[in-house]
Amino acid sequence: MARPSPVLDPLRVAATRPRRPLLAIAAGSTALAAVVYLFAVRTTWGQRLDSAAVKGRHVLSRHDVRLAARVHTTIDVASVALLGAAIVIVALLRGRPRLALGAGTVIAGSLATTEALKRLLGRPDFGIVDAMKNTPSYPSGHTTIAMALAIGAVFVSPRHWRAVVAALGALFASAVGCSVVATASHRPSDPIGAAFVVTAWAAAVAAVLLRSPTDRSPGRPTWLGVSRGMALGGVALLVASFVSITIIVVAVHFNLLDTIAFGRAFIAAGAAIVGTVLICTAALLMALHDVDLGRPTRANAAARTSDEEATVS
Repeated sequence: MARPSPVLDPLRVAATRPRRPLLAIAAGSTALAAVVYLFAVRTTWGQRLDSAAVKGRHVLSRHDVRLAARVHTTIDVASVALLGAAIVIVALLRGRPRLALGAGTVIAGSLATTEALKRLLGRPDFGIVDAMKNTPSYPSGHTTIAMALAIGAVFVSPRHWRAVVAALGALFASAVGCSVVATASHRPSDPIGAAFVVTAWAAAVAAVLLRSPTDRSPGRPTWLGVSRGMALGGVALLVASFVSITIIVVAVHFNLLDTIAFGRAFIAAGAAIVGTVLICTAALLMALHDVDLGRPTRANAAARTSDEEATVS
């Protein structure tokens, strides 16, 4: 008798209690969003590091900055309405109205939370002035919208397409997150905080929407390696960012911060943004392993059953 794979055992255990990892992700993301704010905004060192990264954008050419501006200017009211409506329509076409409501809740809830935090959270004046002066900017609205649309698309996608959609969505959210720093529209902590806000909403809504695991495949999911690769890539980027930030802290302490160090601060900030987006996306993918976020309506389910029976016969 074949022994169960030790690699898949934790996933099978999690699938029997699928809400626990999602609720843990929601709680952890909420806590991390608070930690990032308290350090990056409410401490002198946090503001210094953010400011150094924004100054480091000058290592980019004017052409690069224009490209970055084009990336985040694609996020406007019209694009949000169009893409959000497309996500809802996909869920409705699949006969899953609860899923359409859930995806819409993630998008609307994340954006509302970001806008509320931006207005409610203060920014103490430590005498550190950057391109945005001392204007509160935490978290980033553009990054929130980009990642919320990406996660909404993951929600409404069939299970075998989730990894592909998630990878493309993470690429889009990462590009927007880095572009807002490159154009000095936001500080690096802002897109990182936005990623945690969206992840908290997505995990909480998924915990409400999901059903017990059904139609599970006995084999290893083809996309499982993708989510693990995203997680490992995210960890590697965060480690590299941490090492760079440590070097920058030493440079600041000894008053050795120069143009090269500013450039490194910008690159480290970009790595931290991309790494955070990858880890958040991978965590959601792993938590949603082999579970359904919403059953189709009876008519849609009956039609699918009849098609399967016709195929078998």
